[in-house]
Amino acid sequence: MSKPLEERKYLTLLKLVDWSLEKGGVDYNLIDEKGHFLCAIKILHAKGKKREVSASSIRKTELEFKERGWIWPPKKKLKNT
Repeated sequence: MSKPLEERKYLTLLKLVDWSLEKGGVDYNLIDEKGHFLCAIKILHAKGKKREVSASSIRKTELEFKERGWIWPPKKKLKNT
């Protein structure tokens, strides 16, 4: 089971594979290195707490990595092929 992850840490991991988050209508959109939409990502924020990416969104990201044959979380910059 995936756990919520602090937003800054999540963004750091995405940078390793040249992926990004863009603000959508309600949620954020996960965008791959080619600029294609992958899935919607929920960022949770409570009063006085750090913003976190929801566990379900972490799971979605993990599945996208597995489809490409990559390991989540990435340990170093991956070659995008």
